[in-house]
Amino acid sequence: MLGFEFDARALKAIGDEFDASEKDLRNAYSRALRRTAQTMKTRARKGLRTKLGLRTAAELRKRLQGFRFKRGKGLGEVSLWFGLNNMRVSAFKGRAKRVAQGASFGGQDFEGAFVGRNAKGRQTIMRRVSKGRWPIKEETMPIEDEAQIYIEDEVFDEIEEVFFKHFRAEVRSRTCLLYTSDAADEEDSVD
Repeated sequence: MLGFEFDARALKAIGDEFDASEKDLRNAYSRALRRTAQTMKTRARKGLRTKLGLRTAAELRKRLQGFRFKRGKGLGEVSLWFGLNNMRVSAFKGRAKRVAQGASFGGQDFEGAFVGRNAKGRQTIMRRVSKGRWPIKEETMPIEDEAQIYIEDEVFDEIEEVFFKHFRAEVRSRTCLLYTSDAADEEDSVD
């Protein structure tokens, strides 16, 4: 779980710039957090697919569904969560190879495993669960270290910039709508 804090003075300065009420700031903050979370989720999914060498982004989409934000005490905190458990070998690009001790995939050896096909017919690395022929299970590969380094260094490096862009746009849209409706009311009362 990664935690972020946004400068409350910068939030207040943007509110003062647009003459926003406290309610407008709270609503803009919540909406900006949701939009920032969605942006970070999208950036992480696209980058990780390439970085990890995955076949499709569907595997990551399942993992990033739990991507959450929550407002802490005050306006300035956000926490984001995403799953980095091991992934099935068939989710990665590449070819499984049979070796003397078992099987190999992507430079990682799986001793005592064998090359087989999963339910979708894709070649992968399997392992017997018991001494008998069945049941078998698909092997997994760790992604946590590589994914966490990429997310912290590449994706969340720009979170403040993205958040303040969304926050400024939200405050501007909320206050400009207020000004335009006030101006329209004044024009109607003049006639």
